[in-house]
Amino acid sequence: MVKVTFVSVDGRVIEAECEAGRTLMECATDNMIAEIEAQCGGGCACGTCHCYPREEWLKKIPAMDDLEECTLEGGMAEVKPTSRLACQIILTEEMSGLVVDLPELM
Repeated sequence: MVKVTFVSVDGRVIEAECEAGRTLMECATDNMIAEIEAQCGGGCACGTCHCYPREEWLKKIPAMDDLEECTLEGGMAEVKPTSRLACQIILTEEMSGLVVDLPELM
């Protein structure tokens, strides 16, 4: 199991465990993380699974592709250097302990 810590804007911490091979978006929705709406169901089309993995974890997450970058730019949440779409991050055992900051609820 991959351990993931989600941190909301107001400091609420949600600890989750998910199977390797699932996406970070699936982990968030399985654990009822309200800030990850995932309206398109993981199709990299809506930007509602925008999140901010902590900088120290970025080297363990594959780089984003052009589609993800375009979707992020068209979304509602603030784009930061650590911005990613949770639907595009496939969890691996190496990512256990991942800490992800969440955007404000829209």
